[in-house]
Amino acid sequence: MIPDYLTTKGVPDPQPASPPTLPNFDQSDDDIEMDGSLPADPSPATAPTPFFHTEQLQTQSIDFGAAPDSTRREKYSGKEYRFKRFVIRPAQLKLEGLILATLVLYTISSYRGKRKNERTVVHWLDTYSPLLNKEFSHVGTGSAEGYVADGPALFYGYAAGRKGCQALTIRFALRPRQDLPFMFYEELRAAVDFSWTGRSDRLELVWSLTPGSHQKSFETKDAFVWALVEKRVMNVVREDRWDVRTFTEVKESNQLPSRLVFMSESGEINEQIIKNKDLGLLPLLHNNPPSLEWFDSLVLSGTPQQEPLISELPLPQVPTARTITLRLRLPPLGRTMDPMPLIEFCFNLIDSLDQAVSMTVLAASKLTKKRAEVSSLLLDEERKAKEREKEEERRKRLKAAHDEKLAKMSPAEQRKLSERERKRSAAKMGKTSVKRK
Repeated sequence: MIPDYLTTKGVPDPQPASPPTLPNFDQSDDDIEMDGSLPADPSPATAPTPFFHTEQLQTQSIDFGAAPDSTRREKYSGKEYRFKRFVIRPAQLKLEGLILATLVLYTISSYRGKRKNERTVVHWLDTYSPLLNKEFSHVGTGSAEGYVADGPALFYGYAAGRKGCQALTIRFALRPRQDLPFMFYEELRAAVDFSWTGRSDRLELVWSLTPGSHQKSFETKDAFVWALVEKRVMNVVREDRWDVRTFTEVKESNQLPSRLVFMSESGEINEQIIKNKDLGLLPLLHNNPPSLEWFDSLVLSGTPQQEPLISELPLPQVPTARTITLRLRLPPLGRTMDPMPLIEFCFNLIDSLDQAVSMTVLAASKLTKKRAEVSSLLLDEERKAKEREKEEERRKRLKAAHDEKLAKMSPAEQRKLSERERKRSAAKMGKTSVKRK
């Protein structure tokens, strides 16, 4: 039973406040004191708040999914899309939208760049398949595509089964069209470095030769290095190939187009290759300007392309391998047939090489002597490098022993030792200056 002076919620009803009594200056002080000491209408004491019963409590529902008041009061006049509890406001997602658009654009461009490189390789192989099938008994890598991909920009083709040639390896080094930032870097570098060749698609054909029909193995004369190089990429060829950099010299000829130069060990080899009518080098160079537009270099070598290891020294007098390497810039799809005369010349060179180049005994002995000198020089450099390493290790041991000895000394002994070392070094410097005079 709730008392009458309590509300249904258990809280007392508010009592009206008594109006203040204004003093009457006509009354005496005694009357005022008497009036203030006796309350006219004392109010009853406030009763204690009773405990609420469970059935008298009224719970309030809490909506946890409702947005806070600050969000509700946020002013937004743009478009918004609602999906249940999610609200998407495009005007507030500009940065996120830019990132998403960039990611989508990069993904699409990467896919299209990779597909373009694949189409380029397939188109070249289809165009030259009649020539390859004519020259070789086996063409292709065994895969359904006919090539092997080593990433999105590097591809390989293969052919084998020909007289005088063990195999042909075709290497397509295309631009990384799947990588937009690197493509941008290539454009910037090409604008600064005019000798840089990484801005275009590259094609490299390597013929691995076999000994002649009347030979069981190569001979000493087969070790020579000969190259026909476009002047623009002459330094690039030197940097890439140790054999060309080490053994050849630049030899110009007035019979060549002005943009080409020989890099050979002997001028005798150049004259024999130029004068051989079966090869037809000069007619090829003067009658096929479209082919030379994509030409970089042609190298015939019986020496390792890369600097040999110490375990591979000295260089053998008789080569174990011999190659012909043709490097081209890959033309666009509409001009894929332009380098065809250069590739046909390489096949002709394989068949006529033994008859075209016949070195004298003196020239062959020079080849052997040159390789012996290079081998000795490399071995000497390796020996000096090992001696420098041993000397460095000895100095480290002496320094460690000196530091250990110095740590065991007292400060006075350390000062005396440093003074003796200073005088000793000064005396050595004085003797050195006297000797120089």
